[in-house]
Amino acid sequence: MGLAITATVGFSIWVCLWALGVKSFDGMLVMMVILVLGAAGHIIGPKLPGARGD
Repeated sequence: MGLAITATVGFSIWVCLWALGVKSFDGMLVMMVILVLGAAGHIIGPKLPGARGD
């Protein structure tokens, strides 16, 4: 669920930046950074100390 929210937020930021006149490729790079950080958090989260072992 967290990755879906991250993707939605990233896409929304991309569209808003594009509407404000930022080049679409630059806005897409910002979106990709947000997605990579969200994916990294999703992968690393269970390995952090204090994470519940489901």
